[in-house]
Amino acid sequence: MDEHGTTQPVADVGSGQRANRGITICGVVGLILGIIAVILSFIPIINNAAAVLGFVSAVLALVGTVAAFRGKRDGKVLSVVALVLSVLGIVITLAMQQAAVDAIDDALGAGSSQQEQGADASGVEDGETEAAPVQDSEGDLQSAHVRLVSAVSSGNDYEGNPTVLVTLEWTNTTDSNASFASALQTSVFQNGHGLETAIYVDAPEGYDANSYLAELQPGATGTVSLGYVLEDSSPVEVQVSDLISFDDDAPMISHAFEL
Repeated sequence: MDEHGTTQPVADVGSGQRANRGITICGVVGLILGIIAVILSFIPIINNAAAVLGFVSAVLALVGTVAAFRGKRDGKVLSVVALVLSVLGIVITLAMQQAAVDAIDDALGAGSSQQEQGADASGVEDGETEAAPVQDSEGDLQSAHVRLVSAVSSGNDYEGNPTVLVTLEWTNTTDSNASFASALQTSVFQNGHGLETAIYVDAPEGYDANSYLAELQPGATGTVSLGYVLEDSSPVEVQVSDLISFDDDAPMISHAFEL
């Protein structure tokens, strides 16, 4: 009030400052990245990017949260939600990747168990049942009928190492389309050592790189050719079994070939 009795308006400085603070940009960006991270975290392989986005989102959300709680910016709830989503995206990504690793380990463990059971078949005590019956050259597996056709010396791989070309026939005995790669697994041994898959620059005669991945309908028969790097000219043993099997007595097809 002045000397004449007139009331003077008083500026609300605090309200003006609160009106000009604005929402935290870090919180907004963190929220967007956090939402994307959560969505991508459920998709295998792509969720690697989700972990990165989740980390970036967490940093931005943390900055936004600190600024909001110190009163420098608005958007406390938004920043906290962004932080929660970013952490959730990282946690889901790690959980999905661990589940995938466990599934692969279980599948590989089942295949290794079948090979070990076949190798120890001669040592089974009297009165016990063989864990993995081995069929010579041809037989029925859980997902296919397989016949080992041949294993012959072939051309050199890209490093100039000698190779063996393994040829086999298989019939899809499942109720759905399947490729050899998705249904069966092949191992080739020489001198007790597992041989590495050969990589060719010039494909040798009889080798078809696409046969391994070609799909067959139920009941159809196809030919598969596979190359392996040799250690020497001694005989090789070819083993074929189901890629995934949960039976302890899963069958195997095996045969030793002279080169």
